[in-house]
Amino acid sequence: MSGKVRFVHGIALAWLGLMVILAGAAAWLPLPNPIELDLRAVAVPPSLAHLAGTDELGRDVLSRLLHAGGSTLAIVAGATGLSLAIALVLGTMSGFVGGWVDAAVRIAVDVLWSVPFVIFVVLIVGVAGVSKTSLILTIGALNWVGPARVIRGEAARLRDMDFIVAARAHGYSQTAIVAWELLPNLRRSILTLAAYGAIEVLTLETGLAFLGLSLPAPAPTWGGMLADGLGYFSTAWWIVIAASAVITATLGSLQVGARYLEKAG
Repeated sequence: MSGKVRFVHGIALAWLGLMVILAGAAAWLPLPNPIELDLRAVAVPPSLAHLAGTDELGRDVLSRLLHAGGSTLAIVAGATGLSLAIALVLGTMSGFVGGWVDAAVRIAVDVLWSVPFVIFVVLIVGVAGVSKTSLILTIGALNWVGPARVIRGEAARLRDMDFIVAARAHGYSQTAIVAWELLPNLRRSILTLAAYGAIEVLTLETGLAFLGLSLPAPAPTWGGMLADGLGYFSTAWWIVIAASAVITATLGSLQVGARYLEKAG
């Protein structure tokens, strides 16, 4: 790996780590209250007092971005983790056990694959209502299809490898073989799928915000801030720029990580 590539990977990892730390510690940082209105400082451009400016209600944009990061990253992590857990269980069973289990999982995958995923999400969230929990459960419960197909293929490939055959010959149970032999060999694939899954969730959440299906104030997401900011772009363009920059940098960092894991595997 060249020095330039290592530098890019280091920057991507540092950005993701910084976002997690700042979003997690936002409540304890010396920042203005993200929901406190200040009508004397409406739509103030970036300055020393407000590094990312203020919005149409005088709220500090940087403070809102960091607090919104907590909601955004919680949705991304929760939905990605749930979808991967479902994909891991179903994909492993399908590829490793085979038979009617494989047939049933493949039918479920084909059915869900035939209907646009976003339509399901919009319908369910629209009916259930917008909340952090509903977004995590809906996106996570529906976004497992792609990862499950990948994990199924990997499990089927590994099923007849020598170390799996040897474990069977020694009398280990299916559960033990999956836990101690199969899953460790899927680790790299799982991490890669997690990175790509996080990209999908963040992109989807941002898109849902433009349909009015993102978390409302006072605890918005990055996508919600971007969607709301577009309505004031002519007078407070810095809101859109700040939210877009954070979303783009995070998506780019996740993409760099995913490509690295993919090549390393």
